[in-house]
Amino acid sequence: MIAYNAVFVGFFVVLIIAIDTQNPLLVFISIIAIFVLFLGVHVYITALWHLASVVSVLEPVYGFAAMKKSYELLKGKTWMAGLLVFGYLTICFAIAIVFGAVVVHGGEKHGVFVRIVVGGFLVGVLVIVNLVGLLVQSVFYYVCKSHHHEGIDKSALHDHLGGYLGEYVPLKSSIQMENLDI
Repeated sequence: MIAYNAVFVGFFVVLIIAIDTQNPLLVFISIIAIFVLFLGVHVYITALWHLASVVSVLEPVYGFAAMKKSYELLKGKTWMAGLLVFGYLTICFAIAIVFGAVVVHGGEKHGVFVRIVVGGFLVGVLVIVNLVGLLVQSVFYYVCKSHHHEGIDKSALHDHLGGYLGEYVPLKSSIQMENLDI
């Protein structure tokens, strides 16, 4: 990520210098490089990280080992992962644009009530998009496992996910609100 960000910032600086010096060829090359870096590298790294986060939850693998496992799982499904991540990022970008135009910079165009309602609605939509995105990541993990003919140990998965219920202690008696003295 450090190398990717350094190259991205480098091309962005070259773009600013090219605009300042009015060099159209350098502007064009810089824009193409930034576009390719975003669409190619950034989307791939995002797909890799999202799959690694699912791997670290569903398998006893963490850190760089989860990244390596997600790299192996992405082989053969890279285009599908890229389309899913690009779609997710596009939806989030559209929500951010509408939020900025209506809520942040709405000012005199829109009343306070409209800005509050639209802002609340867009935050709700973003929450739904993120939850659906997490669901899609989990399903995509199983699609990748199936693509590579890797078995899914359902009993180990049940034991692993059942561990989250281990800290849950049910209440022994119901709590009545009318019994409380305030």
